[in-house]
Amino acid sequence: MNPPTERVPERIEAMFSAIAPRYDLMNRLMTMGLDVRWRRAAASAADLPPAQPVLDVCCGTGDLVLTLKRTYPSSHVTGVDFSAPMLERARAKAHRQGLEEGVTFRQADILCLPFADDSFAATTVAFGVRNVADLEGAFAEMVRVTRPGGRVVCLEITTPPAGLGRRFHELWFDRVVPRLGALVAGQESAYAYLPASVRAFPSAEELVSIMSEAGLAGVHFVRFGLGIIALHVGHVLGAGRAPATAEASASRGQTRS
Repeated sequence: MNPPTERVPERIEAMFSAIAPRYDLMNRLMTMGLDVRWRRAAASAADLPPAQPVLDVCCGTGDLVLTLKRTYPSSHVTGVDFSAPMLERARAKAHRQGLEEGVTFRQADILCLPFADDSFAATTVAFGVRNVADLEGAFAEMVRVTRPGGRVVCLEITTPPAGLGRRFHELWFDRVVPRLGALVAGQESAYAYLPASVRAFPSAEELVSIMSEAGLAGVHFVRFGLGIIALHVGHVLGAGRAPATAEASASRGQTRS
């Protein structure tokens, strides 16, 4: 099976709308529940001051939005996604968890965010930019809406370095996950797209350069899950600041379990 890896917005929206009913269950199964821990790490990395607004883009069913709200209860958290079925489940989840107050979900495209410059103290994205047609444009928009000195946080699947992590990645994501997608979600093609999209996505080191070029300083990353997951963090530049070099930033990459 050779699923298309072109990030055509209409195709991506239709795919995620179709898998929305089983999206959360598949996330737990694919990661053996570790995605919950990784989202907590992403929320912590946002490092929000008290009562400051935060934006989560490509929010899907709202897991990171609600993690941010629990981590920073005095902050208003806004989540945006272009899939209406995903947002319906996000709103229902917020209601079930009693986290509706101080949380807003809006349908919007990451490449054209409906917010003024410098609207948020931090902007996050989890498992979303891999599917965006214009990666550079996506980070430029995240930088635009984030205040100088604020953080942009990206949690994403990545190709791990050679070794055990890569061998496990190839076995699990290339072979097991598509079968799980067929069995659990009835969407084998969508979950065959997942490993193909990871292969087409920039490496963790290359993503440092892309984020730096978008206007972020001190971009660095840490790996989780045998190197399969990368958490990137950068600061939005203020007046008179220059981006850190990609080489210096990339050298700070490391791996955690």
